[in-house]
Amino acid sequence: MDFFASAINLKEVFVQLIAFLIILWVLKTFAWSKILGAMDARRERIRLELEKIEQAKKEVESLRTTYEMHLAQIEDQAREKLQQVIADGKRISRELQDEARQNARSILDKAKSDIELEIDKAKASLQHEIAGLTILATERLLQRKIDAAKDEEIILDIIREIEKQK
Repeated sequence: MDFFASAINLKEVFVQLIAFLIILWVLKTFAWSKILGAMDARRERIRLELEKIEQAKKEVESLRTTYEMHLAQIEDQAREKLQQVIADGKRISRELQDEARQNARSILDKAKSDIELEIDKAKASLQHEIAGLTILATERLLQRKIDAAKDEEIILDIIREIEKQK
């Protein structure tokens, strides 16, 4: 304690206290209001910036919600269009199959009628050939009429000649 008592000079402490009070009064009179005003202004700027940030957050959330809604609508529309395209594809496939069946039926019907026509032509040709053969065989039989064995031999010869011509 002696150290403090001998090291402390009361006059200096008093002068320093008065200097401190003068500086405090000068600062309070001239600078304190400006410092408090600057601090209040800064506090207000910070509050406004925080409000802007909150407003921006709300706008971002609103935009995100709107974006998600639009995205969902786009996905729904895409899904509907895809289903419509699939349905159209199935319809076109059925139409093509029906058309192919009709074409096949008409080709088959035409082929049947062509075959029937060819069969009729072949029958007519065969009838004419048989008639000609019969006439030829009859002529030769009448020219060479000998007996039944000889008649059969002549007909077989005529058949062989006809086969050679073909």
